[in-house]
Amino acid sequence: MRLRQLLPSRACFGYFLYTLVVLLLMLWLQFPAAAVKAKAEAELNRLLPAFTWQIGSISLTFPADICFRQISISQKKEKEPLFTVESLNLRPDLAGWQKTGQWSVLYYLRLLDGNISGKLSLTKEKTGLQYSGEINKLRLDNPGLKKLLAGYDRKVSGTLSGSFIGRQDKQQGLFAVMEGNLTVRNGAISLQEPVLGMEELAFETISSKLSKQANLLHLQNGKLASKLLAAEFSGSLRLREPVFLSSVNVQGAFIPRPEFLASLGNPMLVNMLKRQLQQDKMPFSVSGTLKEPGIHFKGLPSNFNSLLRDKAKKP
Repeated sequence: MRLRQLLPSRACFGYFLYTLVVLLLMLWLQFPAAAVKAKAEAELNRLLPAFTWQIGSISLTFPADICFRQISISQKKEKEPLFTVESLNLRPDLAGWQKTGQWSVLYYLRLLDGNISGKLSLTKEKTGLQYSGEINKLRLDNPGLKKLLAGYDRKVSGTLSGSFIGRQDKQQGLFAVMEGNLTVRNGAISLQEPVLGMEELAFETISSKLSKQANLLHLQNGKLASKLLAAEFSGSLRLREPVFLSSVNVQGAFIPRPEFLASLGNPMLVNMLKRQLQQDKMPFSVSGTLKEPGIHFKGLPSNFNSLLRDKAKKP
């Protein structure tokens, strides 16, 4: 009796597999690329209306991926792309459906000599999207970021990695609520004006936990490590358009290493700095905008950088 009960189930499963294979083959041979491309562009423009999205090409790849290539992102009313994504692959998450009974999609983005991969699905209320992802070694000095970083008037290098989760809100857009942990390794940030004698901040790692609610981005447990100094920081960014006009409110402390003190080259200035240390740390704050941030070191005279410059000019 049990054997007879199993036979219809196996027959149905075999028929299901056969039907699925036939459907996939038909979809592969008659894939409506133009219709899917138009629908995808319309959806991207709806989700992120501040930009114009154009997809170069679209195709099916093995085993059941939809691949979008050369996705260009432009600001409204501008012809030249602000940024281009090399490719985006979407694949149904069959394993996730078997486990939870909910449909989701796996995605894989190739950009900036690295990649971002993760999962997209509907929220429990079925009113928007939720997502998670892993960022792997995006190069911040990639030429593809040149136009995007033009408004910041500085050079940035390093590789970005991390993880994130988030969800969409109909009123606040795709990145309404978001949090993650990000790390930039082996990089440098050029400074518009020398700070403590440095024309650029070279570092081994910068890391922080980020959380976003509406237009406020919180930074927590921030840490910086370099050959000359270490630092810890926290604070927030109030996001605006364009992004480089976002306001900064960050507090922290830096810990000078012996190599940094030696680089000052002036015992008087070294002693001046040491007198302001609190448990070997120098408190600081950053305010202003992302384009023109101002940094203030508690206790140091406002002309400290000028004194360093004057010392550097002397033979």
